[in-house]
Amino acid sequence: MKRRLIKILAVVALLAAGAGILAWCAIYRVVDQPAWIASNQRDHYFYGSAGATKAEGMPYWIWLALPRLFPEHMPATGGYAALGLSWEEGREMPVGFAKQRVGYIRVSGNCALCHAVSHSNGPDSAPTILTAVKGQATDLQPLFKFYRDCAQDPRFNADELFSEINDDTRLSLQDKLLYRYILIPRIQKQLIDDPAALLLSPDLRAHALDPHASGPLSDQQAPALKEWMQAQMQSPAH
Repeated sequence: MKRRLIKILAVVALLAAGAGILAWCAIYRVVDQPAWIASNQRDHYFYGSAGATKAEGMPYWIWLALPRLFPEHMPATGGYAALGLSWEEGREMPVGFAKQRVGYIRVSGNCALCHAVSHSNGPDSAPTILTAVKGQATDLQPLFKFYRDCAQDPRFNADELFSEINDDTRLSLQDKLLYRYILIPRIQKQLIDDPAALLLSPDLRAHALDPHASGPLSDQQAPALKEWMQAQMQSPAH
């Protein structure tokens, strides 16, 4: 009887360990971004992760679905670009958003979300995106208002979001459970309470409050990018 009990306890321990590993992979496992993002300083600045492991981040499929599910909360047509964000032609997402798998695929903000600005070239031409202009920054309040309005809408629920997400991908059973019972309720609360804390790492938020602080790259092994960003800030707009 004692030997049988030991075997049962061993099996239970193995199952618990396996479940723990799966849970860790689903929430915390970090996967590097695609190589093209780090291939040059400009792309790294525009789309590279800046503290994604420290920010909660927006689950990517929710981030993608919101403008389509809630167009009435947008100030105009055009998706995220209608919120005043810079968007390079042919790119998946606006400048300043970083997509990375940290457990699940999530979207977080980086330095370019505020510092990169667009100058219009007329209705028939793509805008010019300036990497950084001293004294100018993107107003993120329309983005945060959009997120709050979405989260307060009764349609912000798993069934409605899954219906929209299914147009882009088929979530696995594990991801569906993660989204329905953990991510969607948590993200909804955070979008209402403080969307900036959801998107930005603590370092980025501190830098936004005090631009003279060392900034979010101080704890990363990216001195070349930090030097490049500082040079851009000193360059005149053109």
